[in-house]
Amino acid sequence: MTNKYFYIILFVLASMCQSLFAQEDYDIKLRVFYTGNHVLLRWYPQDFDTYEKCVKKGFVVERRQVGSAEGWQILGEVGIGSLNDFEELERKENNAGLFKYILYKDELINRLRATEPDSVKVLQNYYKQIQGESKNFLFAMMMLSTEFSVDLSRFAAVNFMDEMTSSQQTYEYRVLPADKSVKLKSEVVRLETNRRTQLKPMSTIQISRSDRSVRLKWPVSSELEESYSGYQLERSEDGINFKKVNRRPIVHVQTSERDKDTCAIGDSLPECGKRYYYRVKGMSGFGFLGDPSNVVSEMCVDPYTVRPILTNLDFNKDAECVIEWEVENPDNQAVKSFVLERAERMHVSARDTFLAISKPLAPNVRTFTDKKPLPNNYYRVAAHGENGQIAYSNIVYKYPSDTLPPSVPTGLKGVIDSLGVVTLTWNPNPEPKIRGYRVYVANDTTEQFLCCTDTFLKSPMYTRKLYLGSLTNDIYYKVQAVGDNYGYSKLTPFIKLMKPDTIPPAKAVFDKVGQDDNNVLSLTWYDSPSVDVAKIELYRMLESEENWVLLQTWNAKNSSQAYIDSFPFMGERVAYSIKVYDESDNMSQTDMVPYHTKILRRHCLKDLKLTKDVNKGGVFVDWKTCGCRVSSVRVFRTDNGGPSKLIQTVNGYEYGIYDKNVFVGHEYEYRVLPITEKMSEPEVAKIKY
Repeated sequence: MTNKYFYIILFVLASMCQSLFAQEDYDIKLRVFYTGNHVLLRWYPQDFDTYEKCVKKGFVVERRQVGSAEGWQILGEVGIGSLNDFEELERKENNAGLFKYILYKDELINRLRATEPDSVKVLQNYYKQIQGESKNFLFAMMMLSTEFSVDLSRFAAVNFMDEMTSSQQTYEYRVLPADKSVKLKSEVVRLETNRRTQLKPMSTIQISRSDRSVRLKWPVSSELEESYSGYQLERSEDGINFKKVNRRPIVHVQTSERDKDTCAIGDSLPECGKRYYYRVKGMSGFGFLGDPSNVVSEMCVDPYTVRPILTNLDFNKDAECVIEWEVENPDNQAVKSFVLERAERMHVSARDTFLAISKPLAPNVRTFTDKKPLPNNYYRVAAHGENGQIAYSNIVYKYPSDTLPPSVPTGLKGVIDSLGVVTLTWNPNPEPKIRGYRVYVANDTTEQFLCCTDTFLKSPMYTRKLYLGSLTNDIYYKVQAVGDNYGYSKLTPFIKLMKPDTIPPAKAVFDKVGQDDNNVLSLTWYDSPSVDVAKIELYRMLESEENWVLLQTWNAKNSSQAYIDSFPFMGERVAYSIKVYDESDNMSQTDMVPYHTKILRRHCLKDLKLTKDVNKGGVFVDWKTCGCRVSSVRVFRTDNGGPSKLIQTVNGYEYGIYDKNVFVGHEYEYRVLPITEKMSEPEVAKIKY
C-alpha cells in the first residue's frame, strides 16, 4: 500500500490543527476572485459530514445578476476526480493521496484485499480512527492542502471558473449540492466586475541570526489572511535573482497567545562569509502569488581559528619592553592586521580594561616595542580578520625589575572574630619608599600560599570576612613587601589562626528499623563521622501525639548505635530522629524515619483441652490463664465446618465450661477467646465425637 504510513502520520498532524474554515452561519463558505477576464470561485463545506454528503453527486454553481429580473442561473456542476485522477496527481503531490483514501475507501480496500490481504487490517484501523472531531480535524487539513494546488482543488470539487462574465456588472454567487435531497445553506457572495480583485501588500519582514541560522518573521493581519492561505520564502545571493526556499507552503497556525499575530520561518545560511537576501510572497488560494515583501539580508562569519601567541617579552637597556609573538593559522584564514593591547591591572570580578598601544600592524609583523611601559603591564595581541573577526593571544604580565628588594616585614599577628572577620597587622617596613604590601593565604602549610590582595596595601593592615562554610578550622597567612620599583621581599613566616566553628556536624544515618514477634521495636544507625561530636540524642514521635519525645542521650564515647524501644505498640505510626551536637553546640538532625508498627496479639490462655464425657454425652472444655488480666472468656463452636457460633461467656477467673449440645459422629472446633485490655489471640482445638 503505497505511502499508507505517510497518511497515517498526516492524520495525526491534522488532529493538532484547529478547523481553519468552519463557519457557524453557513454550511458552505464561499470566496471569489475577479482576474479581469473571469471569476474564480473556491468553497469550503462546514465540516466533514457536509462534504461527504455533497461529493457523492457533486456541487452546483449558481449566479444571478443584481438588478436583473432573472433569478439564479446554473453555471455548471462540479464533481470529484476519478480514483485514477488522484493517483496520477499523487505522484507529484502527496496530499492528493489523502483525498484518495477518504473518497475511495471501498475501492481501495477491495483492491488491497486482492493484492495485499495482510495490509487490509492496517487500512481498516486507519479508517476507524476517523471518527467524531477527528474527521473534522482531518477535513481541515484536506481543505488546507487544496489551497496550494489548483489541480487538487479541481479534483476535490471545490474549485470553479466562471468565464461568462461582463465588465461593469454586479454578480452574486452561491454553491449548492447537486443532490436536491440534501438541504444545505450556502453563503452568497457579491462581486463587482468594474475592477480586478487586488491581493493585499505583504507585511514588512524582519530577520535575525544566530550563528548560521536565520529567523524571519512578519505581522499577520486579518486582511492579510483574507488574501493569502500561506507564504513562500525566497532567497538570493545577489538581491536580484531569487529562488524559493521552502518545499511546502508556510502556514500561519496559532500556537500561543504571544504569536497569534506573527508568522515566522527559519533557514540556514548555505555558506559563511557571503551575504544572502530574503523576501516573502503571499500564496493565494486561487493559485496566485502576491507581490514580494521588502528584502532583508544577513551573513554569517566562519569561526576564526587564527591564534596569536606571545612568545617573548623583555626590557632592553632603555627600559623599553620588546614584545614578540607567533601565529597559528590551521585554516589559513586571512589576517588584516595585528594590534598590541595593554592593561595596567587585572581584576577577578571586574572587566579588564585593555587599551591599544599600537596602530594596526601589517599581517607579516611579529614584533613591537612598548617605549613607555607602566610599572605593571599586562600585554596581549589581537589578530583582526577581514570580516571583523578578532582573536586574542594569551596574556603576559611584565614589569621593570628592581635590583634591591625591600626587607621582610616583621611583627605579623592576627585575630578572627565570631563573625569570621580576620584582621592582620604587622610593623611598617623601614625603607623610605615602599609601594605596598601583599598578603598570602593557605588552608594548610603543605599547600601553596596564594595572593589574596588584588592591589598593593598601602598600610600594614589587612581585613577581610572569611567564608565559614568550609570544613577546615585553621587558616594560615604570610605577608610580602613590594618596593617602589617592584622589587619583592621574601615572605614572612606564616601565622596560624583559628576560624569560629559554625558548621554543624555530619548527620547520623539510620540503618535498620524493625519489630519482632514479641512486639519489641529495634533501631540501628551509623553515627556522625565528624570528629568533634559531643552529644547524640534519639527522639520518637507517635502520630497521635505529634510531639517529639527524647528517648536517650549518649556522649561521643558511649554511643551504642542501637536502641530497643519497648513501648507497647499496637499498630501505631511512629517516627524516629537523631540530633547530633558538636563541641561548639552546632546541631544537625537526621531526616525523619517513619515506621508503621504491627498489631501483635498476646496469648493470654494456654493448655486448651477438650475431653469427651461418654456417660452424659457432652464435652469438657478446659484451659489455663498465663499472666494477662482477663475480664471474661468467650467460647465459640463450629459444627462440621459450619459457621462459628458463640455458645457461652464466662468470667475471667473461670477455667472451663461443659458443652452438652453435641452429637455422635460430628466434628467440632472450639475457639476460646479471652477478653483483655488489648486484643489477644484465641486458642483453638478440635474434637470428633
